[in-house]
Amino acid sequence: MFVVGEAIARRAHALDHRFGADGRGWVVWACFALLVLLARLDSTDSIENVISVYRDSGLRWLHGEDLYPAQFRFNYLPPSAVFFAAWNWLPFPVEGALWRIANIAIFALGLWRISALGDGPHSPTRFLLASLITIALSASAARYGQLTLAMSGLIMIAVADIEAGSLWRAAIFAALAVVMKPLAVVAWLTLAAVYPRLRWRAAITLAFFLLLPFLFQKTDYVFRQYAALPAMLEARAGQHYHWQHLFGLLDMLGWVATNFQQMLIRGIGAAVVLYLSWRTRRRAPSIGAGLNLYALATCYILLLGSATERNTYGMLAPFIALMTATAWETRNGRRLALMSGLALIMLASHTLTRAFPHTALATLKPLVCVILFCWVVWITLRPPAAIDSHTDERPIEAT
Repeated sequence: MFVVGEAIARRAHALDHRFGADGRGWVVWACFALLVLLARLDSTDSIENVISVYRDSGLRWLHGEDLYPAQFRFNYLPPSAVFFAAWNWLPFPVEGALWRIANIAIFALGLWRISALGDGPHSPTRFLLASLITIALSASAARYGQLTLAMSGLIMIAVADIEAGSLWRAAIFAALAVVMKPLAVVAWLTLAAVYPRLRWRAAITLAFFLLLPFLFQKTDYVFRQYAALPAMLEARAGQHYHWQHLFGLLDMLGWVATNFQQMLIRGIGAAVVLYLSWRTRRRAPSIGAGLNLYALATCYILLLGSATERNTYGMLAPFIALMTATAWETRNGRRLALMSGLALIMLASHTLTRAFPHTALATLKPLVCVILFCWVVWITLRPPAAIDSHTDERPIEAT
């Protein structure tokens, strides 16, 4: 008992130490959250405001109305409607502002957790630099309050917990990410496939959250909402907006993939991501296996998802930011130049999209994602002899 208490005390001391060392980064996040709060406190209820969709889903849940009519753009699972129903007692502007703060806080916590991964020394400036870059690349998603950031934060926390050996916590956060936004099922499946000891925990926790809505509404109503999910997902996949995924980029370059070709590419991509994730778990750069696993799942979601939007690329910000920060720490000039260049392209993409709306310049974000995916493939597959002192790769012990 004394040994357990001593271990807990050591962990608490280490946590306090890290919070202190990363205090400047947390100040940056607090200032950013305050700016978003002030900027969006007067936002109005409109069809263009994503908070309106979240609020309406909560009201529909409370009143027993269908969540997935054709004219209602709620593309999430029933548990997320239960979550937003808990916010509906607040005035609309306050609800939106507080949700944005919570969204940013989860995202920041995920970045903080994943920034400590790896066996090398932890620079006190890593989290600060990564925070500045992440905020710059994800500010639009944060202002809109999209669930993408909360989902990304939960995934990052999950992979950090896996590397720390906390499998139950990892399973809980991975399941929460899925119920917050179905896109996270890619990361959930990847982690379950690569870490066998996580599988049954992941299945139990996800089942728990999916069954939770039955405690708050009539059984037949909840069954109807789950029964409507396939039609909702099919309708979303069939929408013909100018999505920012790989197939949108290929359209701009002159090749329109058929539905069969898209399905085939997605299947091959899933196999490639699973193999790279398996390999990453055993040979990872010094930043840690978790960051690479997050990057692989994110690239698949962004490039091969059915409805990737511009703001969805906020998911990619932590990876670019941490790769830039670690390159700065290790004075790795080539990596620093690559990541800085990609970050600048992403920042300029909005302006270029407006200036050249019907050209390949309008799809620079998926192009950046393709480059990053190729880079992750390269560092994962290259032989040990090619590893330099700046990317000291070591086998990762099985968890």
